[in-house]
Amino acid sequence: MGRALGLGIGLLFLIVTAMPMAYGDPAIGSNKPLNLTVAEQDLVARIDYNHAWSQLEYLSTLGEKTAGSDEERRAQEYVHGELLKMPMDEVWWETFRVSNWEHFGTTVKIVSNDYEDIPATTYGDSPSIWGANDGAPYFLGNEDGGKTLVADVADVGYGTNAEFDAVGNLDGAIALVHRDDNTQGWPNVPASDAYYHGASAIMMYGYYFGADMPEGIKQDSVFSKIPAISISPNSAARIQELLAEGPVTLEIKGEANTYSSAESVNVAAVLLGTTKADEYIVISGHIDTWWAGSFDDCSSIAIMLEMARMFSEARSSGEYVNERTLVFCSMGSEETGGPDGTWFNWLVGSYEFVCAHPTILEGLVMELNIDGGSFPKTGGKVWFEISCEVNGFVKSAISDLGYLNILNIYNPVWSWTDAWSFAAKGGGTAVEMFWGSGFDPYYHTQLDTIEIQSEDMMGMVLEMTALMAFRSVNALVLPLDFVPACDWAARYLAKERPMVPSQREGIDGALASLAEFEAMMVQVNAYAAELEEMYASARSPAKKATVLALADELNHAIIDARRIFIPYSMGEGGMMASWEPFLRPHQHATDYSAVSAAILALENDQPNSAVVALELVRSMEWGMYCSREAYVEVFAQMMDCFMYWGDDFDQAQDYVDIQGVYLGLKDGSVSAEDALAQLVFVRDNQLEPWFAEDVLTLEREYMNACVPLEGVLS
Repeated sequence: MGRALGLGIGLLFLIVTAMPMAYGDPAIGSNKPLNLTVAEQDLVARIDYNHAWSQLEYLSTLGEKTAGSDEERRAQEYVHGELLKMPMDEVWWETFRVSNWEHFGTTVKIVSNDYEDIPATTYGDSPSIWGANDGAPYFLGNEDGGKTLVADVADVGYGTNAEFDAVGNLDGAIALVHRDDNTQGWPNVPASDAYYHGASAIMMYGYYFGADMPEGIKQDSVFSKIPAISISPNSAARIQELLAEGPVTLEIKGEANTYSSAESVNVAAVLLGTTKADEYIVISGHIDTWWAGSFDDCSSIAIMLEMARMFSEARSSGEYVNERTLVFCSMGSEETGGPDGTWFNWLVGSYEFVCAHPTILEGLVMELNIDGGSFPKTGGKVWFEISCEVNGFVKSAISDLGYLNILNIYNPVWSWTDAWSFAAKGGGTAVEMFWGSGFDPYYHTQLDTIEIQSEDMMGMVLEMTALMAFRSVNALVLPLDFVPACDWAARYLAKERPMVPSQREGIDGALASLAEFEAMMVQVNAYAAELEEMYASARSPAKKATVLALADELNHAIIDARRIFIPYSMGEGGMMASWEPFLRPHQHATDYSAVSAAILALENDQPNSAVVALELVRSMEWGMYCSREAYVEVFAQMMDCFMYWGDDFDQAQDYVDIQGVYLGLKDGSVSAEDALAQLVFVRDNQLEPWFAEDVLTLEREYMNACVPLEGVLS
């Protein structure tokens, strides 16, 4: 986010895979140079690109498939039916509870301009003008019995508190706000401020600077007390043009219902391994979409289905043997679906899958998660987000398929996709594919349709997925190298040492444990190479069996160590809860450093410098722009880790509330003395103990991760 690859146990397979091809031959479907064995080339040649594309075309016609909706279920029924047609050992249909949000169209008209139409939708998990919550009706309009809202528009810029205050009490007006996630963190922040400033609804457009698609109407899960309507930047510009001439009145109609006990589905198919059935390679994507979602994520389900067809038919024909078990998954409820009362309402289906299948996680070799696999590359790189320990393995596949100038990797796995559930929550290794350069403006808009997808890009993702699955399923020793993962953790701890000088002893303890784990992993790599050499030179079945037994013992030890190292290393937090992955104690270190700088400034009678320092506290990246009322509301949501994946392993980083001090120093309502006392309390009673606990956890768990390795290295 390793390197030693096995040659398989069948004699024929051993002979075939030992025959590498030279660079310069065309890659199947890509016109790129490749360096594949004959067996690998034969497998890639089995990819039916046209069939995969036809699957994408069909899935793109199924409409918006929100978590727990009839549309999501019908799409999963289709996937289930396709998998049942294949020569699989098992096909699973697994239901789980979600919250469902369902809307029935939103119309916006400019009443003051001959009822000019404005294309729009209601933001997910927000009320529209009317509807019901678990059968309890609500009516937020002011006409037609509350089913229609007619109100003037007030342009509130980017929806900061200063801009709301400049407009004054909205007194039932509709707040027009330019969404900018780099300022607001998430649209629920300006939605909350709109509510507290008296708006009857909020109407947002855009995404963030550089990613505003002129005709794009964004869709996302937004927690809002008032109707949250999404329109395009072009529509907003039209309204602003009319506002320059005088008042603009809008008429908004729309219905949205929520159900706290809906049902979503995960679908999976299994090809049982021949000799290592308790070790697993998972290939997955998610079925639910905003709008049609051709790239995000119909393309991934189409690719997963093609992988399932290709591997199952190759095995059925007797031309392929999978020693490890292959699992092909269509996950439900990735975009949203978490129960009421939790901020962490995405990745629901994959988290449910991880919880429902502990055996898979106990033997997980690798999860190949696809989240978008068909958007054209419009410049720059196409990105993998992967676990550090699989860097070498992925780079090798990129190189051998001739995609070095196109693909690049980013560590570690981020918390935006189902890969997070398998890695951070399941303790596994995950490869997250792909994010095409230039897609952000189309992301979660009505423009993510089949027309903008690329057959070449889809072909590349098919080839990469097939090759990595092929290489991992029969590898003698797991293709994992934890030295880069250890170096990743060590870099964070080195940064944190000067940030929290009072805890250097604890940091040094964590570094010492990490160094011991890394030293063992260096020995593991050497031992793996030795086993590869022993297996290649073995001439008798008995000798091969002996090496296989040793390799199996080593593989189980690596998996057991990884299931400790990965989840206890990973922390999640950032600008807003779980926006960013990093080493477990890092957010507490950066916040400690910022608060300490503010304390020093106040001690030196420099309140303005203290204000600037406090802006570096993570929750203040958005908190500096909103009202106290909105901040308290959103802060409470972020701190609520109820259920699902926010609180496992205590990975969710706590936040400190220093916004009251910040605002008080800015407007003079809090004295420097009181601010100093409050900040010292936050530093000494929250941030420092939190950080100390985190580094002690790392020290303990890195030592625990050594234990499974000691037996095989002794």
